[in-house]
Amino acid sequence: MNFVPVRNLRLGEGTPKICIPLVSPSDEALFEEAKALSSYPADLAEWRADYMEDIFREGRLHEILPRLREILGNTPLIFTFRTTREGGQQPASPDQYKKLAEDAILSGCIDLADIELFSQPDSIKELTALAKENGVKTIFSSHDFYSTPSCGELLSRLRQMEKLGADIAKIAVMPRCPEDVLILLTATVTARRQLSCPVVTMAMAGTGLISRVWGEIFGSCLTFGTADRASAPGQIDARELKCVLDILHNNL
Repeated sequence: MNFVPVRNLRLGEGTPKICIPLVSPSDEALFEEAKALSSYPADLAEWRADYMEDIFREGRLHEILPRLREILGNTPLIFTFRTTREGGQQPASPDQYKKLAEDAILSGCIDLADIELFSQPDSIKELTALAKENGVKTIFSSHDFYSTPSCGELLSRLRQMEKLGADIAKIAVMPRCPEDVLILLTATVTARRQLSCPVVTMAMAGTGLISRVWGEIFGSCLTFGTADRASAPGQIDARELKCVLDILHNNL
């Protein structure tokens, strides 16, 4: 499995990197949230733009992203608008979704763009090409907040992401029993052996917590921790997450 270089990081090598989501609904709160990351073990930050008020107003991203980039310094930034069908905070038409992603990629302020696998095929193709032209890495993602698909289905989605040109392939599922977590982990370790791109996987909620810390063993290159508010069920404090990751790494 290849690694993906992003600023000072190599995603896909060593201990899973910790990403902290930024989920404030207003500019001032968002910037304060970003400033607070300096006291946490954040390898990356993810701006969840679907939490932001009035996000679709023309020019809105350009009011936010340059300031966010300035505050974060050399910390890599993922731009994500998570649609409601994938567990996000607000809906977006295909055109709105594409326009936000285009503006973020062209801003010169982000390092990675999250692109939902089940977006319109033409949009995926165009956004992927635009990202490559502008030196932005892509994370193709698929989220199931209600169940855990079969191992075969999970692998099929990850392979499709790789085929479409993803730099990183991401899957999140909701386990309903311990066996569902095993399905997710089996798909992860299989993908690590078969795919050329790094993968990010997680089983959500308390039942799936173990999947957020065992990435170095099973093959997930990134995990999400919180500084204040979680963006998905099962995320834990980033400091505690860092301690567990270090313990596992030092005993491998």
